[in-house]
Amino acid sequence: MPEGRPAERPERSERPKPPGRRGGSYDALYTARASSALGKVASDDGMLDVRIKAPAELGGPGGATNPEQLLAAAYASCFHNSLTLVAGRQGVRTSDATVDTAVTLRKRGSADDYTITTDLTVRLPGVEPEAARRLVEQAHGECPYSRAFMQGAEVHVHLA
Repeated sequence: MPEGRPAERPERSERPKPPGRRGGSYDALYTARASSALGKVASDDGMLDVRIKAPAELGGPGGATNPEQLLAAAYASCFHNSLTLVAGRQGVRTSDATVDTAVTLRKRGSADDYTITTDLTVRLPGVEPEAARRLVEQAHGECPYSRAFMQGAEVHVHLA
């Protein structure tokens, strides 16, 4: 992990809210920290420590995880947690629920203009289809990752 002092991070977001964003500021509940250097990414607490390589499909060597896989895993986990919370509030059992996430790196034309798209597939065995649809819709509205993608995440880039 690179040495250096972490940049100051705002504890509250006072950013103007795009349409659909709830009013008021957000209080910081938890901050995860990770660093990437020399082909690896690691969390500050050591719970995550993995090698990173570009996938063979992008001309890289493959043989290790990549940022798109990490994002897919994080989004699947976050959405699953939101789904579990929403279902729990409504007394719906979702212990067999699964969330599969695909993250696709896309490029426009020949310019260095990249973006990502995400696709989530949610399975709720034993839940009636209409109830499942409502749960998924509500979880999508509450999932922090879904909200960040839909509303534009607040991003601060600091030079240290």
